[in-house]
Amino acid sequence: MSRKLCVAVLLIMLFGLLASLTLEAGVEYQIDVTSRFIWRGFDLNPQNKPALQPGVTFSFGESGLSLNLWSSFSFSARELDELDVTLTYDFKLTRNIALAIGLIHYGWYFVDGFTFKDNTTQEIFATIGLPDLPLAPELTLYYDFANGDGLYFELGIGYSVPLSEELSLELSATLGYNDKLWIAESGLSDLSFCASVPFKIETVTISPSFNIMFILLDAVNPGTNNEIWGGVSIVF
Repeated sequence: MSRKLCVAVLLIMLFGLLASLTLEAGVEYQIDVTSRFIWRGFDLNPQNKPALQPGVTFSFGESGLSLNLWSSFSFSARELDELDVTLTYDFKLTRNIALAIGLIHYGWYFVDGFTFKDNTTQEIFATIGLPDLPLAPELTLYYDFANGDGLYFELGIGYSVPLSEELSLELSATLGYNDKLWIAESGLSDLSFCASVPFKIETVTISPSFNIMFILLDAVNPGTNNEIWGGVSIVF
């Protein structure tokens, strides 16, 4: 299975290289290290182990199209490792309204007895953002039409606090509503807050962050009221 994964990664990177030659695509690499892997309130890396999460994004000129290859490698169990591919189209409805639509493929390729039917799933999503309003509110709807079989709504806001001429404290908050996505219940599911201080070294941006999430729906993360974790993101 590792050989098939390597082939898939090479094919996607080759596609990105060809696109960069024909559409003047930009390429951005990112490596995240996180002390916990929390996703929409779900603890995807039990035993409180960290995860390494590298990714690469190809932006195809001014078309608004981008292709992201993202992965998570658990420090606790190989079967938790994940590889996702996201295709996104960003555009503006008006001068003040930003929209995005896309498709996400999730794959857990290292599970014993892996099959595409049982160990992958797909989502479509749509985002509407108002970047010129205070706190730049953004609402995203995700619909998993495969194994997850449900909806997830996420409302996000952000605020920047200048610390110096070169540094700022980036604050953000998100509120999630889970409509039977991977669970049998519906309701407000998670409320999270993030604080980050990005800084640059030459062309590399390093962003240490602190995160706290309050679980609002017990079915999402049974027996847990909140999750706290930290991480570092490196973009180049």
